[in-house]
Amino acid sequence: MPSTEQDGRRPQSLDSLRSIWAAGGQPQPVPPWYRRVTRVQVGVAAGCLAALLAGYLAIRSVDSEMTRHRVALPAEFAGLSRVADAQDLATLRASYERQDARHYVPWSIQVQGYGQPGATGLWESELVAVAMESEGSVPDASRAATEMLGGYSPDGSSLGDGTPVNGLRTYPPGPLNGALACATLGGAGEEYAACAWADGNTMGALFDRTGELTPEQLADRTRELRAVTEQPA
Repeated sequence: MPSTEQDGRRPQSLDSLRSIWAAGGQPQPVPPWYRRVTRVQVGVAAGCLAALLAGYLAIRSVDSEMTRHRVALPAEFAGLSRVADAQDLATLRASYERQDARHYVPWSIQVQGYGQPGATGLWESELVAVAMESEGSVPDASRAATEMLGGYSPDGSSLGDGTPVNGLRTYPPGPLNGALACATLGGAGEEYAACAWADGNTMGALFDRTGELTPEQLADRTRELRAVTEQPA
């Protein structure tokens, strides 16, 4: 993850504050995190998200004995509100829908950002969630979850668009079973944690836009998201 000196997301050191006071200046309020993220970093985040599900969308006909779920992303999650829609978020949603259009058995796809009250679009989202349900079934949940993040490689791999993937590993999926994988995406100074899940007929991902959560912390968040998103069909 980026160092505290590089990303500026942590409070200034005591020495830095002493220098300001000695110069007669006053410490200024820390701006919202999204005001300190560059457009390049936003572009990296959007690219990572668009590439997440390109690696694995294989489906097969319905298995009548399979436990099926429908998905509905919540209005609030992890203490954050659903952000107002904007062009960047709509474009991201459309990219997933274009991927779905290539497949014979259709998916229902939802893409939503979560942020502080009044936040708008991808730019001001702290978490971005993708949830999909299929009329068919996911033949291999473990493979699906890991391939959404570039495929398993302890030494690092990459998404379809070349985005670096590091630390990819699986985590306990929780009571809904299936599979859960998390990794760190992006190059040095532009790293974000991402998790992907898959089960009988659903797939999804959760992406930390702030770059502050570790993959382990985001895995906890992803299990929480599944608990409120997946409902019996």
